[in-house]
Amino acid sequence: MALNTGYVARPCKGETLCGDVGRVWQLPTRCVLALADGLGHGPHAAHAALLAMECIAQNLHLECQALFAACDERLRHSRGAVLAVAVIDLDSNLLTLGSIGNIRSKLFTPARNVRLGAGRGIVGAGFKWTPPDQVPLSNGDTLLMFSDGVAEEATVQADYLNAPPQQLAQDMLAQWGRHDDDASVLVYRHA
Repeated sequence: MALNTGYVARPCKGETLCGDVGRVWQLPTRCVLALADGLGHGPHAAHAALLAMECIAQNLHLECQALFAACDERLRHSRGAVLAVAVIDLDSNLLTLGSIGNIRSKLFTPARNVRLGAGRGIVGAGFKWTPPDQVPLSNGDTLLMFSDGVAEEATVQADYLNAPPQQLAQDMLAQWGRHDDDASVLVYRHA
């Protein structure tokens, strides 16, 4: 993980494999972040989430909608997953975030806190594409992406936003993570 990112995941109680998988790819002109939650939990869920990450890694040059289409095709013979993908153009400082399913994405800026992403469906089982959110980023803006294994009402105190991203991810999972599902948090701080 890069210095401006943090990631933590843990499997559902009683499982050894986590069906939530997050990745960050730092390229010369863009940063791509993805968080997938394979349906259910255990090995089959982990397999679906890993397939999504593998597909994204092979197609980092694509825009958001094309990434989702490629993942949908790749996951057709798996359990399927919900997925959020953030593409950050480092030249224009523009965040493009697409989301299918219940991965939650929240952007914290000095002026506001915004929830991003709203697509419904399952990647690998068909979904209706919803245009991605696009938001300009400023230094210090913080993006949180988390699975449904983290409580919906999860909030972050303002002083936590100054913590290193890895600490923020760990603290958020410790405070808001549920033990009856896989849980994961991916944090990006724009710099």
